[in-house]
Amino acid sequence: MSLFAFQQQFPDEASCLSFLETQRWGENGANRYCPHCGSLKTYKFADGKLFKCGDCRKKFTVKVGTMFSDSHVPLQKWFYAIYLNTSLKKGISSIQLAKYLDITQKTAWFMLQRIRYSVEKAGRSDLLGNIVEADETYVGGKKHDGMRGRGASGKTPVVGIAERRGEIRLAVTQDTTARTLEKVITDNVTPGSTVMTDEYRPYNHVTRLGYEHHRVNHSSKEFAVGQNHTNTIEGAWSHLKLSLRAIYIGVSPKHLQKYCAEYEYRYNTRELKDDERFDKWFGFVNGKNLAYRKLIGTGRLTFAPITISTPVPASITNLLPKQDRLSKYRKPRALPGDDEQLLQNSESL
Repeated sequence: MSLFAFQQQFPDEASCLSFLETQRWGENGANRYCPHCGSLKTYKFADGKLFKCGDCRKKFTVKVGTMFSDSHVPLQKWFYAIYLNTSLKKGISSIQLAKYLDITQKTAWFMLQRIRYSVEKAGRSDLLGNIVEADETYVGGKKHDGMRGRGASGKTPVVGIAERRGEIRLAVTQDTTARTLEKVITDNVTPGSTVMTDEYRPYNHVTRLGYEHHRVNHSSKEFAVGQNHTNTIEGAWSHLKLSLRAIYIGVSPKHLQKYCAEYEYRYNTRELKDDERFDKWFGFVNGKNLAYRKLIGTGRLTFAPITISTPVPASITNLLPKQDRLSKYRKPRALPGDDEQLLQNSESL
């Protein structure tokens, strides 16, 4: 679906409300339920926008119980954001989205994070099987020691599982130890499947988990031996990193899983058309919202007494102003993480 066709389908707020109602409750509200108590006994007001539950007697709109419920942004702009985010191969930055929708960059960033969060919290339904490839990559950090990949400082590991001609699973982890990699594999791969990896030592005991294990030795310039290779997941890493570098420039580790979930959704729906991918996304729209305070992790500064190793002589203290005298007993101390930027959005300016 082209952008022009999208504009024709959703020319106003009423068309967006009608589409959302169909996506949530079926044609003509056949499966409409109360978001407060779950009752199927509901009534529609004459204005077509408001509903009422016949049991709990509470009123609601089609947006209640979705990610749009407490947003002041028009639904039409939300739909544009969802369409652009899911249809563009590498995504869209909050700076560019703000220009398109005539909103602030802060609002655009929060909208995109909610869109990503909807996919992230939905989880995965089916396990991968047949022949899968497992690998890990490292994102972010600075080249203080001149190293790349494994062993480089300041980087965040991401473990990936790719089924050949199928879907992928991406998980941001604390490390790439055997325990961590084995858990990612068992959580996402059907027992008895064939797992392809490189020579990394933490993969040594994959066979003990109930999988057939084949390896290629990248350190010896061995990248493919017949069907033994990890080219599928390596290709996925290439697209992911290009997206992070070219569109978002930099991503905070605490938000990285959301960006991985966004890429994972686009990869897993690559065979769908843009309008089909857009419709499919509304299967994730229900549920609890992501609050802005939770997203940025706000904290408060506190003041706590400290111990002074060398006491100040009383003769000198008495000569100081009152506020300076207090400084020997109390000084500000930041809570852990208070020096972190509240909005770690390193996207391009």
